[in-house]
Amino acid sequence: MKCQSCGYSIEENEHYCNHCGTKQAIFEAGFEAKKCKFCKKDIPVNANYCVYCGKDQAFIDVKNFSEKAAEEEIQPNPDETKEKKLLQNENEKPGIFVSTKLMIKDMFVLQKRMGRADFWWSIAGIFALSLIFGLALGEVLVIVNEINPAVVDLTERIAISLWMTLIYISITTAQIRRLHDCSLPGILILMKFLFGFGDFLLLLLLILPQSKRDMSYTFNKKQ
Repeated sequence: MKCQSCGYSIEENEHYCNHCGTKQAIFEAGFEAKKCKFCKKDIPVNANYCVYCGKDQAFIDVKNFSEKAAEEEIQPNPDETKEKKLLQNENEKPGIFVSTKLMIKDMFVLQKRMGRADFWWSIAGIFALSLIFGLALGEVLVIVNEINPAVVDLTERIAISLWMTLIYISITTAQIRRLHDCSLPGILILMKFLFGFGDFLLLLLLILPQSKRDMSYTFNKKQ
């Protein structure tokens, strides 16, 4: 075995080192232990050398140390790299189908941003859906008229009201997310209620390109 203090070879059951005179704590009952860095056996906590393999506990494996240091290297702050990773649109390839689906999915979501291409493609998709809805409603009203003409007008009013409500909510929340994408406060949506020129002013803001000045919002829901 090896002396825990100087690493000198001593007899297996030698309680004291013949070289430095240090008492070998391994023979003491309930000694405070630590793991050898190399053989992983229990050795006295104050041992400079492993009593089993004789390795110096202060030795640093340069290769493993470097690899570990590289693994533990401080990662970039997500907030600092967020701007670099932010895409122009949530969809990799915006289009009338995927963008409209995105608008409908986020109908009640405000705490995000919406890219310019996704926004305008979704507007086109909503108009296309409205056209399809109008044609389908016409067919339904024809059937209702044959069954009970008295409720045709009521059916038409209810269907159009529900559809317009869904469209209004979808477009309004999408406009707020588009404002966020321009680093503008969502409260500016109130401009649309300014009679005469509010919608025009809002339109000018909605066509602005993406801005990364304010990174409070991303394409992920803000917690």
